[in-house]
Amino acid sequence: MEDKDKQERLEGVDDILAEVREQLQYSHEQGEVYELRALQLLLQVIKTMHSEHDIYKLITLILDSALSFAEAQRAFLMLLTEDDQPRFKMGRSSDGTYLKADDFEISTSAVQEALEAQTPVILTDAQNDEYFSKRRSVVDLQLRTIMVAPLRHQQRVIGLLYVDSKRPMTRYSKHHLNVLTSLADQAAVAIVNAQKFETHTG
Repeated sequence: MEDKDKQERLEGVDDILAEVREQLQYSHEQGEVYELRALQLLLQVIKTMHSEHDIYKLITLILDSALSFAEAQRAFLMLLTEDDQPRFKMGRSSDGTYLKADDFEISTSAVQEALEAQTPVILTDAQNDEYFSKRRSVVDLQLRTIMVAPLRHQQRVIGLLYVDSKRPMTRYSKHHLNVLTSLADQAAVAIVNAQKFETHTG
């Protein structure tokens, strides 16, 4: 019965994906195209999560999806230690390679703000932000675009999805926040379901 329900859900996702692809062919309004693209990306992630049980492949898909939608250069997934310190678990570059722990240099101020507020942080041009432009990590790394979203499980933050770029974000809409939050939620579900997720560098 469970397999039948799962198959029906997957067929439902496939139907919606087909409708989105068709609408994308005929849509010429930029805002509508962006909204459809966001929906398409999230549906593809949800569909893959129903059929793929390899945690590393799932997190790779989520990181690559965040990179693609934000048009960013790096994406990291962090899990919190017992004393709530973010720890590197996986990273991806826009060129499709895995990043190593040595590459894990991020905007600590943006991460800290996301953890303290327990809400996403999105900076379209950190160098022109009154507060973040003065933060050492932002200056040293020459970061412009920064996006951070908490991973939540049962009202508790268990990690963070982080994306950055040395280029400013040229196109920003509410869909960036929705997509980032949804991808973080999917990552949390995948990690909790996997029960074991070791650091992965390719």
